[in-house]
Amino acid sequence: MKKQIIALVIVFVSITSLTAQNKEITKKEKREIIQLVSENLLETYIDIDIAKEMTSALKSNIKTNKYKSITNPDEFSKLVTEDLQKVSKDLHLKLNFEPKRIAQKKRVMPEEMKIKREKMMAMRMAEINYGFTEVKVLNGNIGYLNLRMFADIKYAKDAATAAMSFLSNTNAIIIDLRTNGGGVPNMMQLLSSYFTDAKPVLLSNFYERKTNSKTQLFTFETVDGKRMTNKPLYILTSEKTFSAAEAFTYTLKHLDKAVVVGEITKGGANRTKRINLNNDFSISVPYIKSIHPVTKSNWEGVGIQPTIKTSKKDAFVIAYIDAINKTETRNKSKVLNKIGYTFLQEKSIDEAIIVFQENTKLFPEYANSWDSLGEAYFMKHDKENALKSYTRALDLDPTSKSAKEMIQKLENLQ
Repeated sequence: MKKQIIALVIVFVSITSLTAQNKEITKKEKREIIQLVSENLLETYIDIDIAKEMTSALKSNIKTNKYKSITNPDEFSKLVTEDLQKVSKDLHLKLNFEPKRIAQKKRVMPEEMKIKREKMMAMRMAEINYGFTEVKVLNGNIGYLNLRMFADIKYAKDAATAAMSFLSNTNAIIIDLRTNGGGVPNMMQLLSSYFTDAKPVLLSNFYERKTNSKTQLFTFETVDGKRMTNKPLYILTSEKTFSAAEAFTYTLKHLDKAVVVGEITKGGANRTKRINLNNDFSISVPYIKSIHPVTKSNWEGVGIQPTIKTSKKDAFVIAYIDAINKTETRNKSKVLNKIGYTFLQEKSIDEAIIVFQENTKLFPEYANSWDSLGEAYFMKHDKENALKSYTRALDLDPTSKSAKEMIQKLENLQ
């Protein structure tokens, strides 16, 4: 009987959603939605002055009939979102047309189905290892973690603990957030705890305007495994790094715990909630402002400025070289050479060239450094620079058979 009831509920929701998805939005409905959006912004949005600006803009758009020709509710929600973000520069702020989700949220879900849905969600996250997609130790004993999401530690704590434990004996750690679009704060809280002292450290203050309430987020007093308080930490960013991934980056950067390498991030700082406006539309509203204890501000609308600004593509190799320079004291030239050849084997020729260039800069009198750079340029089909590099190698070591052979080979190329 329970299964029949669940099936009937699903069928009803599906039919309702199909009808809603195919509907056209009327002039009256558009006005009602704009009114509801305005009311919720004035009541809930983090900044009352910006909320007033947005509601004023929406009111003006209604007066000038900006939305008059739009009958598709998806198009309407997208245009209103653009108008809101144009004023606020807030990428978390959105009008959503989602009748299916709203109908699902409104129905009374049997406990059996709730448990089933939660298990399915946990299984899906487990299939991608809760965002911990790659953990490895690189040449030179540099740890690398590719983290694609900040999953709830209710599910992902073991994966996070395993990753931190695996990397605990490295000389430095690179955490790659270039494709991380965010997640939940407690994972940011857990990972930050591994790079701070046992005494809880204030990560962020929060302020909710609607309730005039203040809260704080601290690191955990205890973590499983070793803390890495003084270990050099690098965080890779891109223009796609967003939300909780930015919170982790910004927090550790301004606590002087991390070097940020890459591009300026997307710029979403404040905590957001979804409010259903009616049976078809909801609004995603930033309602809690995050305030860093050091900067007394956040990265909303402007993104995070990297410590070392470079392209998304070059961020990894730039951070890797910097980590080697800070941690390798005995055989730096040999380590860099080995790293360069690893890139060559992976067909990452541009990255190999960057590494070999660094080696020639640090050790300009080492013939082998120039010989390796020449090989990388040769693989890139850059005859001019390959010839220059091999010639320099031969000048430094006139007995180099390989340099002589390659110069001859290059000179014979058409």
